[in-house]
Amino acid sequence: MENHIHSILFVDDDPMVLQGLKRSLDEYSDHWKADFAASGKDALQKLSEKHYDAIVTDMHMPVMDGIQLLDLVSKTSPGVMRFVLSGHVTDLQVMRATTIAHQMIAKPSDIDHIFTIVERACRLRDTLTDPKLQELVTEIKHLPSVPALYNQLIKELDSPNTSIQSVGNIIAKDTAMTAKILQLVNSAFFGLPDAISSPHRAVTILGLNTVKALVLGIHIFSEYQDHGIFPTTINSIWKHSLLVSSVANKLAQQIHLSTQDQENARVSGILHDIGKLALMSMPDITTRVPVLRKGEISVEMEYSVLKTSHAEIGGYLLGMWGLPSPIVDVVTFHHKPNSKSGDNPDLLSVLYIANGLANMVHNEMETNYPKYLDMAYLERIGLVNQLDEWAEITDRIYTSSEQNDGS
Repeated sequence: MENHIHSILFVDDDPMVLQGLKRSLDEYSDHWKADFAASGKDALQKLSEKHYDAIVTDMHMPVMDGIQLLDLVSKTSPGVMRFVLSGHVTDLQVMRATTIAHQMIAKPSDIDHIFTIVERACRLRDTLTDPKLQELVTEIKHLPSVPALYNQLIKELDSPNTSIQSVGNIIAKDTAMTAKILQLVNSAFFGLPDAISSPHRAVTILGLNTVKALVLGIHIFSEYQDHGIFPTTINSIWKHSLLVSSVANKLAQQIHLSTQDQENARVSGILHDIGKLALMSMPDITTRVPVLRKGEISVEMEYSVLKTSHAEIGGYLLGMWGLPSPIVDVVTFHHKPNSKSGDNPDLLSVLYIANGLANMVHNEMETNYPKYLDMAYLERIGLVNQLDEWAEITDRIYTSSEQNDGS
């Protein structure tokens, strides 16, 4: 990928901190053009004068704190990625930040750590070549949830007998809820040593009271409102994602991937089409690209009209939200495993195969692997001989889910 120079604005009211940042960033001058502001007012002035890819601000500042600043930035410069860099924050401040900041970075952090986080988001953003599309995706604060699951969660949280497990089970089935809860729990302010990729574990770490406050108080999730603009329904995306999730997890077990990769396969399956939800949540996307209103849109058609696909859109959104890199990578490349996968079966392989088999079982009366899978790629990684067995597994899971829906 071409090495873009990214423009980053740092905001902190402490002149010593800004001075230290300036010195530390000298070695990154090949990658970043950095500017510095000593207040929210100064930052807004700079944003009005030039384009920035991202803003990184301290939380605690007089007159206008970091969240108030980023709230204004989200309205006046919605295409700018928003990062909070701060220490000693309260639970309330973290919750305020969840719908405003894309990621929260603990302070102090060395410059290498800050660079890695912000540059990853910038590079994923570069995969969306259309500036308007970049802005629309960056502007997204939360995605719509499946109405049945959203209402089930609200009911569960209102129940006096609710449990962490039951709440986790509902969240784990929904693409938007899973992404948002993982964005929050992977925030540096929780100080966890490892990235969390399990929504069940995320809910356990946050605790029932925090989840209640987020859902019922801050409205971190939202119910999908169907305006009949898109031919693809949120329920069809949901059913497909559940099927891919189950199949990917099963295949990861079959080829003896690690326990962590088996969990990542399950979660990646739920999240792999999150880019489609992103497209559905952009109010003017169908006005700009009328073809998106017609029939089932193929990946090839997405590339033709958007110059990208739902895969890259989803990967950018999840990367910007700070989800673990293995999940971001497989979501981004789940239609192009050749460009990322090696010569051995891995997490990307199982998600790619699960997605292809799920589509084949749903659409075809008989086996047609070449229509849905790159056979040369599967030959290279040595998985062609397993396809018949895996197609049967996919068919069993699909048939069982259809029967449960009809019962």
